[in-house]
Amino acid sequence: MAPDAVAALLGDGPHRAVAEVVRARLRTVPEGARALTAAEASPGDARARALLTAAVDHLLAADPAFARYLATTGLGKPADPPTVQLRSEPGTVQLRVGPPSTPPPANPATVQLRLDPGAARARTLAARRSGTGIVVALALVLIAALVAIGIHLGSRPLLKPGGPGLAHAAPPLNDPALVRAVLPDARALPGGWQVRREPTAGTARGGGLPCLLPDSCDLQLASATVTFGSASAQTVEFGVASFASPEAAARAFDHTLDRTAGTDPAAAVPRIGDQSAVRVQGSSSAVALARVGSVLLVVREEGSGDQLTGPAFTGLAELVAERARQAQEGRTPDAAADGASS
Repeated sequence: MAPDAVAALLGDGPHRAVAEVVRARLRTVPEGARALTAAEASPGDARARALLTAAVDHLLAADPAFARYLATTGLGKPADPPTVQLRSEPGTVQLRVGPPSTPPPANPATVQLRLDPGAARARTLAARRSGTGIVVALALVLIAALVAIGIHLGSRPLLKPGGPGLAHAAPPLNDPALVRAVLPDARALPGGWQVRREPTAGTARGGGLPCLLPDSCDLQLASATVTFGSASAQTVEFGVASFASPEAAARAFDHTLDRTAGTDPAAAVPRIGDQSAVRVQGSSSAVALARVGSVLLVVREEGSGDQLTGPAFTGLAELVAERARQAQEGRTPDAAADGASS
């Protein structure tokens, strides 16, 4: 897939949308970023193109999950299957595999099942008396087709590749509307919560969250925030940021955690998503961070210390994590908390 990916990256091939995902991944690796910059500066330079191809090859070899994702896109779709033609002669059923051509090729690839001439004549006579000949002919065609498939397809998989890592290699959420949909609304929360600050969403820094990767802000694609309040004077703010890759989101998680003040909670907190952490800030504030694939989640609560880091708080973080997973699977986020008002 590397040559096709390079062609798309340099603007002289199809699959431009997939190329943007590959471009973002290359920029997370210093060698890939340098090869990409050099090739984009001189698209006609054969050496720069070869170095970029090698960088893409290395990326796919180092990240099998990402390679499996690309295999499901236009870059990995197999070419149209070869044309199968049948020709019958006295005593012969012949199957030729290959593209149609006029005139026919001199040496077509064929699979033949030849019958004894006497047996063929006997079968022909029997077929005239009954429908047995039809069944025999269909069986011969089926056998020949199976042999041809074994010869010409070899070990090429007939189904789309998949695996546990494929879900987290899904295309990133670069549409602010999709990121905003990850935020819960009042119907998804337990009764008593009301919107305190309306949701906002935008690309990069325009969605309410700052750049969470100061050295690579272009890898932060979109973000969104919303704040809810309750009658008990509690407030909870949900923040969602999407990144170009799970690796970029993991770096943002580490950077945000390093810059979040507070202490670990006294009680154990269940893991949420691929990475998670909770920081307690005094007696009235707590922050939960979680990463699900290429999405980073920040849940900040202000209120009674008795409820901080308890099941209710971690439940809110688990709720938005589940909605992030649904969005990355291409589904409409509709997860709701137990006791939700909807």
